[in-house]
Amino acid sequence: MRRRSLALRLLLALLLLPPPLPQTLLGAPCPEPCSCRPDGALRCPGPRAGLSRLSLTYLPIKVIPSQAFRGLNEVVKIEISQSDSLEKIEANAFDNLLNLSEILIQNTKNLVYIEPGAFTNLPRLKYLSICNTGIRKLPDVTKIFSSEFNFILEICDNLHITTVPANAFQGMNNESITLKLYGNGFEEIQSHAFNGTTLISLELKENAHLKKMHNDAFRGARGPSLPSYGLESIQTLIATSSYSLKKLPSREKFTNLLDATLTYPSHCCAFRNLPTKEIFHFPFLKTFLNNVKAQQGDQIMKHCNVLFPHPPPSFLSILSPSLTFHITLFATMWLSSHPQESTSG
Repeated sequence: MRRRSLALRLLLALLLLPPPLPQTLLGAPCPEPCSCRPDGALRCPGPRAGLSRLSLTYLPIKVIPSQAFRGLNEVVKIEISQSDSLEKIEANAFDNLLNLSEILIQNTKNLVYIEPGAFTNLPRLKYLSICNTGIRKLPDVTKIFSSEFNFILEICDNLHITTVPANAFQGMNNESITLKLYGNGFEEIQSHAFNGTTLISLELKENAHLKKMHNDAFRGARGPSLPSYGLESIQTLIATSSYSLKKLPSREKFTNLLDATLTYPSHCCAFRNLPTKEIFHFPFLKTFLNNVKAQQGDQIMKHCNVLFPHPPPSFLSILSPSLTFHITLFATMWLSSHPQESTSG
């Protein structure tokens, strides 16, 4: 009887235990060849023949230490995501991985610190994405030294990064680059921020708190025509949902601009009242000449605090496809000979 009573008590105790946590909450086991050490650090030693992609999700580790991936010479892609435990990436964590072409660090909201020099000597790196983290400073990418054409850096949805400092991207790549810097907490872009870069594309949309872009932010940047400030080579400008960025650089900086997608109707003021003699100095004026009719012109220009006279002696037309403040700006000659057409829907 005693044995039966003891067995019943044990069975009851087991039934009262809470259910096991899902695997996503416990943290997935470290995939080969990695190990999650008791000190909270990740180690993925190599070499490992045939291993080309490393996906690390839901890891229970706090630190990616220096030389964490040492010897993984065949790996071309490393993805770190969905980790609530990760807090820090140390210097030289991604070091001397000569075939690595992609690094993705995403959805790690407790990652607050990426040490300077975390990304070093990665000559084949083509794509680095750091999105939806808790970091408070723009990551140091100046020691990557990639030789790949059209290197893509994506820094997005990092709400605690407030500043793009001087020389932030110098040394990242010695060829052309695309910068996707959207949805962050940027408040200021400092002088010489883009120094040392050859920009193909720059995306600054959805930086809702961006208030100041220094006049010399593009000083030292280069493009196909080797401009002194960098803006001269830009053909596409996207600055949507940047509600605090109310003033753009002067129109003289955008000599090759073809298309601009902007937040504020007031942004059009940078391009208003162009003298006739300046038309052919701006390729986008010539390209779209007579192709776009003005819609809601007076209504939009009220936001500029400038009402064009009637008929408006301007070469600016605005196409507003919706009631939002996301407008697509096209430049064309005002159809002065057909004022009734230019004001019709």
